[in-house]
Amino acid sequence: MPREFDSAVFPHLDADLDRVRELLGPIRFEGRPELTALTDEGPDTSRRLVRPTLTLLSYYLLTDPAAPADDRAVRAGAAVELLHLGSLYHDDVIDHAYQRRGRPSANAVWGPNLAVLGGDSVTSAGTRMLAELGMREVLAGTTTSEQMCAGMVIEAADRYVVSRSEQAYLDAIDGKTAALLALACRVGAMQAGREGDQEHEALARFGRHLGLAYQLYDDILDLTSTAEEMGKPVNSDLPEGIYTLPVIRAAARDHELGRLLRSGMTREQAVRARELVIASGAVVEAQAVADEFMDQAAGQLAVVAADPRARHAMTSYARSILDRRTPAPAARPPSTQPLGVHGEAFSQEAMSWVRGWMADTGLVVSLAEADHHRWVGALRIPAPQLVAPADAAREQTACALLVLLAVWDDLFEDPRLEDPQAVTALRRGLVATLRQDPRAPSRPGAIPTAWASLWPRLREGRSTRWQERFLDNLQEWFEACEREAHHRINGFVPAVADYLPLRKSTGAWDIGLAALEVHQHRELPSKLRSHPVIRRLEELLFAMACAANDLVGLARDEADRVPYNLVRAIRQETGCTRGEAVEQVNRQIAEQLAQVDAVTRYLPALFRMIPGLSGQGKNEYELIYSSLTRWALRANDGERYTRTSSAVPPDLERLRREIYRPAADPAPAAP
Repeated sequence: MPREFDSAVFPHLDADLDRVRELLGPIRFEGRPELTALTDEGPDTSRRLVRPTLTLLSYYLLTDPAAPADDRAVRAGAAVELLHLGSLYHDDVIDHAYQRRGRPSANAVWGPNLAVLGGDSVTSAGTRMLAELGMREVLAGTTTSEQMCAGMVIEAADRYVVSRSEQAYLDAIDGKTAALLALACRVGAMQAGREGDQEHEALARFGRHLGLAYQLYDDILDLTSTAEEMGKPVNSDLPEGIYTLPVIRAAARDHELGRLLRSGMTREQAVRARELVIASGAVVEAQAVADEFMDQAAGQLAVVAADPRARHAMTSYARSILDRRTPAPAARPPSTQPLGVHGEAFSQEAMSWVRGWMADTGLVVSLAEADHHRWVGALRIPAPQLVAPADAAREQTACALLVLLAVWDDLFEDPRLEDPQAVTALRRGLVATLRQDPRAPSRPGAIPTAWASLWPRLREGRSTRWQERFLDNLQEWFEACEREAHHRINGFVPAVADYLPLRKSTGAWDIGLAALEVHQHRELPSKLRSHPVIRRLEELLFAMACAANDLVGLARDEADRVPYNLVRAIRQETGCTRGEAVEQVNRQIAEQLAQVDAVTRYLPALFRMIPGLSGQGKNEYELIYSSLTRWALRANDGERYTRTSSAVPPDLERLRREIYRPAADPAPAAP
């Protein structure tokens, strides 16, 4: 619905805009229905269709404002809107924006690669529509696309340039914003069937001057409005190094502001810079410039032979859209607290059973060892309890698997393990244990006994494919842990670019997710885990949890020379201080948290759209990923890093000696 228009002058505008909406459906990717949602904004979008409205108004102005629009005019309006929407996908990637109109952006939900490709798909659809209208229209559209790209290039080249000129700013917004509004008016006029380029050019100039005013107002609102009013974050241009007209003018006369304008501006500095810009009076000056552009736009209509009432109504509508504060729902800030009632993730009954199981299998020699903070403490997470398991036995099995993972992890990370040959013998022994026949363990010992008791419980009700994949994942994880132990012994710290792949190899993510599958007695379909949004959620959760883990365990990692710690990697690569590296990791976690929040808000709609999942299954899969998200958000708040006075450290070397398999020993045949 347009902000303000005279329905007596344009009685069919609402109905014609509905016709435009019918042409704006999502892009269909043949044979891949699960990808349709990439370009589907849904029925509750707050899109105002400014550009199609200008297209239709320009058409009405040269025809009969009281008559419905011709189909060609409707298609022209839809084409221009698609070009606009395609550019927004790209803008959000360039600006690292995770919200759009108060909702998660495609960049946040699908990631930058798919967001760019989605934008390309939408832009191509708009270009095709223009081509179907005729050569004039498609040439006008491609010229506009060139101008838009030029405007964005100019803006990107001038980021963090404190000396940016007013003309450079105007050149940028002329391309990135004004050119498309000019196109909207031009192609609307083209569909009216009236000869005369003079009127077409006048309407295009109307759109161009309106576009300049439109972007100026948007830049002013970024400094003066709230996120609730705008439906997106505000004061975002300053930290991104985009210096708009108010900032350019204020910086020219305020040296303190000039010193603040730099790459790496903190949140507090951005707030201070904003205050200085507003106090300088430059915002009022920029608004006067915008109003002058609006007056110039209105003056262009004087040469158009049209009903004076229609010209006035079109100008009134243009003025009404300049203030883009919106009543749309406010963008929800990222939540740092999980939903639900706080408690422990697992029941006390399951925790008690695990302690007894550890003693029965010999993993610990006393219940005091069973309280070791790095083992059982890994389960004591102050998070909402996980979704109720299928039965108590499944919860016990999932808990036991997670504890055994913690034991295996500590066997490799133990700083007393300094012999490279012993590391390899440990890995060989664990692989042999993994592949042994649980009915006839290849050798005695606590870990073989624990695995022999746990594996039949894990595989119960699991498909053969699940079992094979699980064992393969465990073996790959043992090999990655061996590599990390060798890196620790050799003093190797990876480059920042290599950190996450190496960390992922030792993070046991797939094994932890398998524990949730056992807990819920479900197997996640490959079509679900391979969906781009689900993959992105898993990647974000893993990266965020690892970075948070590295911060919580930083002192221990430094003392034990753990190689895969993000703070250590940043310090080695950049030479910065410990505090600077910690601050950088904290910023990364905050950004990832905002993206996780956006993706999780999108999940319910996603699970409704993915084809081939049963109704009950969809609900349960959604619950599994909700549990996984809560777990990742709070895993580092548990007791794993809190030493307890009553707990006795376990004898890791005892456990290792029982399973060492030197290279000379043949491995047992797989069952």
